[in-house]
Amino acid sequence: MRHSLFGVLLIAFVILIDSGCSNGQSASATGSAGASTDFKSLKNPVASTPKSLESGKRLYVRLCAECHGAAGDGDSEMASILEKSGKIPPGNLTDDTWNLGSTDGEIFAVIRDGSGSNLAMKGLNGRPGIVDEDIWNLVNYVRSLHK
Repeated sequence: MRHSLFGVLLIAFVILIDSGCSNGQSASATGSAGASTDFKSLKNPVASTPKSLESGKRLYVRLCAECHGAAGDGDSEMASILEKSGKIPPGNLTDDTWNLGSTDGEIFAVIRDGSGSNLAMKGLNGRPGIVDEDIWNLVNYVRSLHK
């Protein structure tokens, strides 16, 4: 029974993330301790310092730029390939439209957990060497791309 409930919760979470929370609702998930996390109100514990931005930029270049583009504008070879194959291309991180949520907590959740149908964007959760502080640094860097 526990596995069935987990499966239902996982599917509900994927649907919620895939819908982009565009109706103003925040994405929520159940953590390993069973406590619900409201990502919309989750605050970034890492200050946006030059050190944080540099760390976030290094991660972005290594893990994100291939799809989102070097400038974060969604202009990349991979984006073109995805669009030509009928798939949703990576989002433009420099504009005012953030379909999956625009708070630091929501951005953190998308980076950590992934997004899209069948989680087309793989999250960084579970990647060796990536800890929450790294993801928060990446959130700070992504925020700095906004024009």
